[in-house]
Amino acid sequence: MRGNLETIVGAMFAGKTSELLKRILWAKHQNKKIIVIKPSIDNRYSSQKIITHNDLSHECFAMINWKETLEHFSFKKDNTDVVFLDEIQFMDTNETLSNIEKILNEGIDVVCAGLDQDSRGRPWETSSMVLGLSDKILKIYGFCNVCGMEATKTYRKTEGGDRTQVGAANIYEPRCLKHWEPR
Repeated sequence: MRGNLETIVGAMFAGKTSELLKRILWAKHQNKKIIVIKPSIDNRYSSQKIITHNDLSHECFAMINWKETLEHFSFKKDNTDVVFLDEIQFMDTNETLSNIEKILNEGIDVVCAGLDQDSRGRPWETSSMVLGLSDKILKIYGFCNVCGMEATKTYRKTEGGDRTQVGAANIYEPRCLKHWEPR
């Protein structure tokens, strides 16, 4: 039987990693065999843990690419029940889709979390494609740093720069549509 694909998306500071940690803790409580992976580019707080902005954490494997990850893990139903992928927007789109499909076909569930848009309001390709394949989707929202209303966007405090700029509150903040502008 095919595994279930669940994806958690939203802007920065919405609680995506907190929601992923909740699912990790629940799976561990059920004695499920889990693998937790994040891209190595996300080294904001730790290179070997997924960590929320309020310092909740869980150990993980920091992937450089899928080739290295496949050398490290055997994604088979007899040794894995659930694979958790954090910050999917930073993972290679084609390799991630291909490997998620293989993992699901092994009967292993996959839970992904990541940004759905960049600070310019453009969809992240990997997140968008995973969303399209998902069996269950949870979009969560933060609170606007200006007015406190529901924040659906990530606001970059400084203009310009590369699309991928890993950071936290030093660079980004959640904003509602009224107080957001693409940067």
